[in-house]
Amino acid sequence: MLETGKISALQMGMMTYPVVVSTAMLGGPSIMAQRAQNDLWLTPLWASLIGFFSVWIAVQLNKRFPGMSIIEHAREITGKAPAAVLGFLYLFFLLQVNGIIVREYADFIAYFLQETPLSLISSALIVVCSLAVKGGIEVLGRTAQVFFPVFIFPLLIMIGLVFPALDPGNLFPVLDNGLLPSVKGAVTPLGWFSEVFLISYLLPFLSNRSQGAKSALLVVAGAMLTMTIVNVVTLFLMGDVLGNILFPIMDTARYVNVAGFFENMESAVMAIWVIGAFVKVSVFYYATVLGTAQWLRLSSYQPLILPIGILIVLFSFWGIPSFPQMGEVTAITIPVLQSLFFCFIPAGLLVWAIVRGKRSKTEEAESG
Repeated sequence: MLETGKISALQMGMMTYPVVVSTAMLGGPSIMAQRAQNDLWLTPLWASLIGFFSVWIAVQLNKRFPGMSIIEHAREITGKAPAAVLGFLYLFFLLQVNGIIVREYADFIAYFLQETPLSLISSALIVVCSLAVKGGIEVLGRTAQVFFPVFIFPLLIMIGLVFPALDPGNLFPVLDNGLLPSVKGAVTPLGWFSEVFLISYLLPFLSNRSQGAKSALLVVAGAMLTMTIVNVVTLFLMGDVLGNILFPIMDTARYVNVAGFFENMESAVMAIWVIGAFVKVSVFYYATVLGTAQWLRLSSYQPLILPIGILIVLFSFWGIPSFPQMGEVTAITIPVLQSLFFCFIPAGLLVWAIVRGKRSKTEEAESG
């Protein structure tokens, strides 16, 4: 077996929550405001629907094929040749998405460390993440559990401190152009919520499998609530200019001023993003390494950690002149592909398995 470690459903949730939320907190309000205007508070609600659906699909596939990831599901459902092609496309896409996440991280850190080469920032992140991946699923779970409070509390504190500066009047008029703008604004976060499907690689290693679905559903609900709160706070604070600001959460941190002593919480935002990016990249990294080992039918994923880490760094620069210039690619193209690979293709596999009566021998034995 490639992985012998175990994590709890709670640890899985703490690993998955930053995967969904970390990118959304940084530039999400601006991206959603460009299409939804002052109705961006509704966009996480529409986008979360695909998250709940992705969780249901992952759980149902895991019930029919216990102990398997999506790479192995495809082999059981479609046969070797189609599964080999589909597996390659999945792994290539995971590399591409992880490269974009690493590049976004590097561009954000370069916002503070302007003289530091992006390649050095990206490589440093991958080195740290590779150590966590090398430790296996248990190390990833415990690391996420330790960092989770540090990821959450600074954000809550910052929101509380800027509360006096908020202007609820920026919310109006509500739904002035109907629901369509808020639905259009949900295109990008659809991709973020669909990433919860990565639990497909984590469910087989739960020590309490019966709690897996509940934990994943709570992640989606918590992510929806977090995005809504961040959207509302930044809208109340910045109003109509929100869509023109690259990192609204950074500008929100600059509004903090308590008695002229406690102010400028940019370092807190940086800490939140660094921790969130570390967990997110590590989970994507682990899924890519484990999935590649399963695709190649290796007995261990350890030899793949270094070469895949190098590929992730290369993908963070391949075809990406700079993150702000990615424009429609990160706002529409990548989210659509994420929805395809993390939701609709797995849904097709599940339907095919149900129609053909496909299930693993373990599941048959348990149901019998």
